Amino acid sequence: MLYYDDDFFNSRQKKEFRINATIVISMIQITIQAVIMVIKGISHFCILYYAGSKHTPAIKYHYHFHRLFNPIFLHGGNGHLLSNLLSQLLLCYSYENRNGTQDFLLLYFLAGIGGNIVSALYFPIATGVGASGAIFGFMGYQLAYLIKTKQPQEKYYGILIVLCIQILLIFEPHTHVDYSAHFGGFFVGILWYQKQKALIGLLLLLGCACIFLIDVPDQRYC
Repeated sequence: MLYYDDDFFNSRQKKEFRINATIVISMIQITIQAVIMVIKGISHFCILYYAGSKHTPAIKYHYHFHRLFNPIFLHGGNGHLLSNLLSQLLLCYSYENRNGTQDFLLLYFLAGIGGNIVSALYFPIATGVGASGAIFGFMGYQLAYLIKTKQPQEKYYGILIVLCIQILLIFEPHTHVDYSAHFGGFFVGILWYQKQKALIGLLLLLGCACIFLIDVPDQRYC
């Protein structure tokens, strides 16, 4: 039987390991990456594009709104996937056990979509994939909690570990870190801690509307 630290930041109590939505999402991401790796006859870039990578012209001109959701399950390479899985398990697993699966799923996908919206606005030409926006939502939530409740310094170690893992992604070949998606997810996490769910929904809708105001040509890469 496996055991884990129920609250990576706040608790020393040990509880039984169990499969939850964090694990299920991680397994889905691993499966998708494995399928992408075995596809032949088409470039990796085009596979991600057809799978629904973030691409502003496709959203604006062809209403591919799934491109704000699908990138959460897609990754640019094995290093990208591994770094996000480690960060995800560190931050999301204990959060879900404390706050419930429904609360976890709402924050995970709202932060992920929020990060992709900011990325679509800030990098309208580039395509993007990854769950970093969703993960940084939990980082924003946790940091807001630690500051608001004036937690001791050692409680911040988990966030520092996740930051170090994400920084290592810089050294992944042919990878460009999308800091705008990180910021978008992080901001959603802070608002989520403050229980500003209506404001989050409003900002996401405004962000989607702003995509249609961007001066970007209608182009596709594949």
